[in-house]
Amino acid sequence: MKTFAVRSLVAVLFATSYMLATAGSSHAQGVWHGVAGSGTPNIRSAPTTTAPIVGTLQSGQAVDVVNWVTGERVTGVVDTWAELAPGEYVYGDELAKPKPSAPPPAPQTFAGHWIDVNLSEQIITAYNGSQPVYWAVMSSGAPGWETQTGVQHIERRVANETMSSATLNATVAIPYYLPNVLWTQYFTSYGEAIHDNYWKTDSPFGVPTSHGCVGLPEPDAHYFWNWATVGTVVNIHY
Repeated sequence: MKTFAVRSLVAVLFATSYMLATAGSSHAQGVWHGVAGSGTPNIRSAPTTTAPIVGTLQSGQAVDVVNWVTGERVTGVVDTWAELAPGEYVYGDELAKPKPSAPPPAPQTFAGHWIDVNLSEQIITAYNGSQPVYWAVMSSGAPGWETQTGVQHIERRVANETMSSATLNATVAIPYYLPNVLWTQYFTSYGEAIHDNYWKTDSPFGVPTSHGCVGLPEPDAHYFWNWATVGTVVNIHY
């Protein structure tokens, strides 16, 4: 009993320290609506698999996320965790974002072809004036790498790009070199872009996991490439 109590205390202290250490790597936003992925994802008291389990989700169960935070990197390069409520966290890879039957409403509209990027819901929409024409589930910047908000414009386009962490102004935990990234449309001068995310094979779209870009499956990235051109408005918001 004494050994068990000591271990339990250690687990609680570790979970508390983990929450304090990651408190600066989060971003508040509007509520994200999605579902639990396959299996029965565990809800933990802190964003780490060593924290106590405080509940479980059933596959397909509706999930509302109030915040995304940095936590333990469980698989691949993903360290994004969902905060469901204070003291309730689920690893991002265990959630899913079905494509909605209609896109979330845009806070404002623009003339002609333009693009709406909803960071709260992780939905990107092609608009013609006030009419939504096409939308897709995306993945934007992870906590600590949040995608820049505001009314941006497509600055330049590269049909087949090579992306490397060596070009970033900050150090990443896991360096990368990615050739043949298709349909890249930059909307900031420091490298944030809409593009194909072909390497995202072990992580669901709809969870913010990038270094600031808006990642899409190749068919969706291609659609937005054909929709936009240099100068096209990209309105990014929560």
